[in-house]
Amino acid sequence: MSIHSKRRILSFIRLEIVSGLLLLVSLLLAIAVSNSNLYDEYQALVQLPIGIRFGDLYLDKPLIKWVNDGLMALFFLLLTLEAKFHCLEGEFKSRAAFALPFLAACGGAIIPSLIYYLINSTDSNFIKGWAIPIATDTAFVLGILAFFSNKIPLSARLFVVALSIIDDFIAVLVLAVFYTNTLHFMPLLVAFICLLILGLLHAMRISNLSLYLLFGTVLWLALVEAGIHGTIAGVLLGSFIPLYNSKYGDKNASPLKRLESYLHPLVTFVILPLFAFLNGEINFQELAVKDFFSPISLGIIGGLFVGKQLGIMVSSYIAIRLNICQLPHNMSWRIYYGTSILCGIGFTFSIFIGLLSFEKIAYINQMKLGVIGASFLSAFAGLMILRGAPNLSHNK
Repeated sequence: MSIHSKRRILSFIRLEIVSGLLLLVSLLLAIAVSNSNLYDEYQALVQLPIGIRFGDLYLDKPLIKWVNDGLMALFFLLLTLEAKFHCLEGEFKSRAAFALPFLAACGGAIIPSLIYYLINSTDSNFIKGWAIPIATDTAFVLGILAFFSNKIPLSARLFVVALSIIDDFIAVLVLAVFYTNTLHFMPLLVAFICLLILGLLHAMRISNLSLYLLFGTVLWLALVEAGIHGTIAGVLLGSFIPLYNSKYGDKNASPLKRLESYLHPLVTFVILPLFAFLNGEINFQELAVKDFFSPISLGIIGGLFVGKQLGIMVSSYIAIRLNICQLPHNMSWRIYYGTSILCGIGFTFSIFIGLLSFEKIAYINQMKLGVIGASFLSAFAGLMILRGAPNLSHNK
């Protein structure tokens, strides 16, 4: 890995660590406020109506919808930019380096969803949440690994970044295919035209980010009106952002890197903490003991805590035994297993998919209990495994 790439990934990891801390604070604050005398004010903020007019088109949504459907599209855009860079210039450029995180992510997506499905297969209402345990929350995992800097090599953190990007994309595909409602033709046609224009801009090597963002915004509006979740616009837009500047032809003037440098702090310090605060509500007065042991909660805990580590370890072990890939540099099986357990922390994306899966408050509360419970179990168990790992003689 070049010095430039190493600095870039370390900068990315530092921001993700901060993001994990802010997410935790936002979640705890949401839980505290939703069980205090400020609950009514909190609900008023969550449901605060905000309207935007574009000519004859008028969008009127509560704040929580603007965040979940709109601002989170920027989170998905950032994920896509990061994945694109890694595929073209970073760690994924080599097939050998790509194999392990890809196979681990596939195993870590399939097994958790199967466990949830088996636990909830008898109820058609509950089964809608089968995709909730798929994704890993990179920020929380990297935040925990930061406490073991004397035990965890950089390769472990690179592996987490790679795996989480891949399984986030698996979750995005699931989101696009299985969580799309009835489609409307005319807005879908507008979205298709926007994609053609974005493709043309990319083919002509246009580097002006303003043009991409303009048509990306129109694409978002069209997809929302068409019945497709607006966050998909972030993924589609990100795939067209050019890596190189046509005028200079080198990475120093990269539109992709410029946009990523603008987005990452915004996503880290504003969008994800706001998402956690607005969606982290759990009113304990609405809960019963049975909610902690509901099929939804148990399915998510089984998927994230048991299924995630099982899927990653089994798929990785088989691939390594078949000489398809090998463990990352300076990484023992103990560290790999501890890291695999931590990948059961699935807060942001899991709650995001859960909110699309259920409408009843009781089911949503059970979903949040499952996600938070599984994440804390994964964090605690991963900490215990990593705590006993020997110190490194160096951290490369």
